[in-house]
Amino acid sequence: MANLAVVGLQWGDEGKGKIVDYLAGEFDAVARFNGGSNAGHTVVIGGRKHTFHLVPSGALKGKELLIGAGVVVDPEVLSGELSLLPDETRRRLMVDGRCSLVSPLDKEFDRVLEELRGSAAIGTTRRGIGPSYAMRALRLSPRVSDIIDGFDFEPLLRFYGKQGVGTAGLLGWAEESKRLLSGITGDVGGRITAIAEKGGSILYEASQGTLLDLLHGSYPYVTSTHTTASYIPAALGIGPSLAGKPLGVAKCYTTRVGGGPFPTEISGDLAETLRGVGNEYGATTGRPRRVGWLDLVALKYAIRLNGSKEIALTKLDVLSQIRELKVCTAYRHEGSESTDFQSSLGRLDEVEPVYESPPPIHGAKFEGPLPADGRKFLGWLERELDVKVALLSYGEERSKTIEL
Repeated sequence: MANLAVVGLQWGDEGKGKIVDYLAGEFDAVARFNGGSNAGHTVVIGGRKHTFHLVPSGALKGKELLIGAGVVVDPEVLSGELSLLPDETRRRLMVDGRCSLVSPLDKEFDRVLEELRGSAAIGTTRRGIGPSYAMRALRLSPRVSDIIDGFDFEPLLRFYGKQGVGTAGLLGWAEESKRLLSGITGDVGGRITAIAEKGGSILYEASQGTLLDLLHGSYPYVTSTHTTASYIPAALGIGPSLAGKPLGVAKCYTTRVGGGPFPTEISGDLAETLRGVGNEYGATTGRPRRVGWLDLVALKYAIRLNGSKEIALTKLDVLSQIRELKVCTAYRHEGSESTDFQSSLGRLDEVEPVYESPPPIHGAKFEGPLPADGRKFLGWLERELDVKVALLSYGEERSKTIEL
């Protein structure tokens, strides 16, 4: 099995955790390469939900688990997740020594920043992810290896102005973090290379979605790092040849959490129906997600950025309960229509979506063979996107997945 990268093609929450869990059995290791504990990946087995914020979603398949240098690690969150896993699974986890840590100062600063933004608040989870990445760029952030070897917090304290967290509190946090990380720290890039040299394969897991990418997303309403498949080599410390084939994940409709433009957003009773049937509430915060119709302009852009030739499509069962479907195929602005998401980025809050009606799937049942209505919908979507739908998810349970 060749290496494979599972990446999100929308504003996150596409169902990547389920897809990673479903595929993980075919790989030797699962490696998380970006983000932090501001996102949650949910896996449902036998009606029981398992939510991971830092531990790769392959944990339930007993695979080797790798957290790469591109991830910012909150030791408190990691400790809580590991406490719920069997000893054997915990022993198969490696955290890269170059990962920056999310400190109590970062969390406090995140809260203060959002309050200072007022009505222009981005809608962060206030988990300290953005400040941790910022401190990394300023060369002030403690890394995993620094905590283990000893770290001078005075420059960081001077920068933050002590923000209610003193030296004694930070030293206590650092000692607890050292105890957690000392036995599970290593060179993730070197480990991936060693696995590959022995003929093994890696499944790469992304956090967030392409439209939240720091460079290529709907800036400034984006996350604090890179979310596309092209970031894998840099984030993990491996050569580009090991990055693997990108598999993009998309919902059959669109959701977004926090602030920012959302051209296909809907409201009212229909939005409540979609949100309720699709269980559209954040795995990390519980916040209700904003919901809207599928946006092919944005989706084609994300597919291009990741180089995806195949996608996994999730939550088709949700659309089967909606009688009349819409899909956005272009944007209209000041009398002109465009299918170029890049050129529309600066005015996403001004564009009007141009809708088409795809083949209906109302009432379709997905247990057993794919129904004819479902095949028609997928065929139409494949032609519109010029990709193959390789996996179809029609429910939260791991078993409710079809390989096409």
